[in-house]
Amino acid sequence: RVPAANIFPVLTRFFPMGRVAAAGDGADADETAALRAKLEDAERRLNSTALELRAALAKIHHGRANSSSPPGSPARVGRSCPCGHEGTTCAQHAGASFWRSFVLAYMVRAGVAVFSRGVGLLRSDSPRDAARFEKLLGEKHVHYREEAVRLGMFLGAFSGGYHLVRCQLCNRLGFAPERAALTAGTAAGLSAVFLKRPKRRAFAGYLAARLAQSALHSARAAREARWIEREDSQARLARLAETNGDVVTNDVTGERSSPKATSLRGVLETFVGAHGDVLMFALSSAQVMYAYVMRPETLDPGFWNFIVRAGPIDKETLGAVRAQCNGSPVDLANLAQYAVPGKDPKAWTTGTRVPCIPCAIMHRDTGCVRCASHAFAASADTFRKCFPFYLSIHLVPFCVLNAAKALRNPFSTVTTATSATIRSTTFISAFVGSYMASICGLRWLRGGKEHRAAYYAAGIVAGSMLFIEKKSRRGELALYLLPRAADSLVATMAVKRLVPNVPHADLLLFALVSGGLMHYFENEPETLAGFLRSGIARFTRRPNAPPPRSASEAVFQVVAEETPEEDGGDEARPGTRARAARGRSARES
Repeated sequence: RVPAANIFPVLTRFFPMGRVAAAGDGADADETAALRAKLEDAERRLNSTALELRAALAKIHHGRANSSSPPGSPARVGRSCPCGHEGTTCAQHAGASFWRSFVLAYMVRAGVAVFSRGVGLLRSDSPRDAARFEKLLGEKHVHYREEAVRLGMFLGAFSGGYHLVRCQLCNRLGFAPERAALTAGTAAGLSAVFLKRPKRRAFAGYLAARLAQSALHSARAAREARWIEREDSQARLARLAETNGDVVTNDVTGERSSPKATSLRGVLETFVGAHGDVLMFALSSAQVMYAYVMRPETLDPGFWNFIVRAGPIDKETLGAVRAQCNGSPVDLANLAQYAVPGKDPKAWTTGTRVPCIPCAIMHRDTGCVRCASHAFAASADTFRKCFPFYLSIHLVPFCVLNAAKALRNPFSTVTTATSATIRSTTFISAFVGSYMASICGLRWLRGGKEHRAAYYAAGIVAGSMLFIEKKSRRGELALYLLPRAADSLVATMAVKRLVPNVPHADLLLFALVSGGLMHYFENEPETLAGFLRSGIARFTRRPNAPPPRSASEAVFQVVAEETPEEDGGDEARPGTRARAARGRSARES
């Protein structure tokens, strides 16, 4: 077989015009130019013939490969797998997804830990320690390794398992990729077994809240689409003309309402539609901040320790408050015994019964005598302690997930991250200050007496500080805190034997929720929030690249990728289907 690229030199050797052009030393210049033009035209035609011959040979070779491939293989289906990957087998594509997702997750978790450690050393008494590896990356300072590996194994197994199961369903059972997403996502959700149980429960609760949000948006969009398709075009135009465009859509229910409504129901619907995220966050804060004081064993230990580090009250004082509210005597001279969060408050029998823990003990971390001064000092101290953490949260994940963008415009990246960090840190410091001020104020109103319900009320007041955050982040924070509050409430009810204890319920819930989210991601991605949609796409939609041969090659492949742009920030876009139906109706009319 002669390659198509070698046909042209063989033919030009016997082409007569070549010899004429070569032997045209004594010919006239016009004849030489004409012959050269003819030769160039012949070359173009030969090149076109060679390309057509090469394409025909490739088609014949591909047809032979299809005829010899077993049923269900990607070669028989077409030039690529139904799932969309080309140039690699299904197993290789799943392996590449596992590698990249593992490296990406490990880099994010380790980067946040190392960056926070470095900022902490720079703010310490000896800033030079930030340049010493034994201080920055010493063996006792890399405790994040286990959590980083667990997170990498979880996301890697989820991405690789999802692709592997979906490819098998498409190739062997003839499923469409969109139909296979539900089963493949449920199977991939079992990868949560790599996470510790408290983290798995927190993730399952958060994703369950996101799934409920997507289902609500999908139902609302379908209802709006049906309403628009049924509505007569002339009646709609007349109604819009009568109201002069004064028609708005409620963001929560999706129903049409007038902003001029003055009834109590209209006011409540308008408030919930505009600030439902703050209301949900405040109610969740009430349960979480109550459990923070009264039932710390119902919260994730890492989450509870974060609240303790961010707040101005130490573990000993919290234990004493818990014992006093449960009616046990309190030994104010020996507060160290109350530092154990899981101990039964009724176990303490020594000490005296007091109406409440004195404010002098509650304020001992700030050293302030007056309650107002203590609230302001607690806010300032929380801002100072939480600024490095929030800076690492806003800066490191973006730099890892969007390394190319960050390197193209580093000044804008740092400026945006710093601005978001200041806003988030201001919110958490105002949260702590308002919580402490509410506790002291409720004590003053009750004449120096303590009550358990005061910590619920203080949590609601502190949760209203969410107005400081940007609107696009309020829903994200509300959905982050809601599952933790629900988990604490369910754990409290389980202790009281009000709900049954189902073994491995968190793993089963995570698998089911993962299947639902992947179904919406493949079929109705506009119903997912922008942050969640881009995150799933970053880990599951892998480019058609060869599998990495080493960890370093996987790192370079991950850094070279870019996260697709998402419109609308962190908010979902549930009105896409309705807008499409509105456009069809307008075109028909």
